[in-house]
Order: sequence, then C-alpha cells, then structure tokens
Amino acid sequence: MGSFNPSDYVSAVGLSINSDLGSAELRAVYGGINFLIALYALLAFFKTKHEKSFFKILLFIISGILLGRFVTVLFGEFTSAFLWGFTAFEIVYLIFLYTALKRMEKNIF
Repeated sequence: MGSFNPSDYVSAVGLSINSDLGSAELRAVYGGINFLIALYALLAFFKTKHEKSFFKILLFIISGILLGRFVTVLFGEFTSAFLWGFTAFEIVYLIFLYTALKRMEKNIF
C-alpha cells in the first residue's frame, strides 16, 4: 500500500523515489487519497444516502486519470500493455459510474 511502503508501490509501476520529498508525495497521493476514498466507500456502503455523492467523486477522479492518459497518448509515451490494460479498466469504470448515476436520477425512491 502506498502509505506504508511507497517504494514497493512505485517499483511495480516503473517509478523510483529519489528523496524524502518524493516518498512523502507518493504517500500523500497514492496512500492518503486512496485511503480516504476507501473510507468514503465504506460509509456509502452502509449509508446509502452517500452513494450518489461517492459515485460523483469517483467519476471526477477517474475522469482526471483518463485526462492524464490522453495527454500521455499525445506525447507518444503510451507504449506499455500495462497502460492499455489500466486505461481499458478506467474507461469501463467511467461508463459504469456514469450509467449508475443516470439510473439513480431516474429513481423516485
């Protein structure tokens, strides 16, 4: 997990940490943010009134990630099957979230 051992996480995705600052940034982004997303997911699971806002937050985050992937394509750095797999998953996830939110809007109760 990114919060506790960021060097293991970054080596899995082809990055390296060169300083304490890099380690702290990775803990914040990959550990802290993901941990809070998981906590909010747990809250939304038990209190369904938070489900719609949780899906909106995830849709926002996934959209940002896909925007970054698009920029990567523009710079010609999209050369890994690993990236294609993650991008395919993120596109499917984006479609799922969008569809789920649209269905929630149609429900009266």
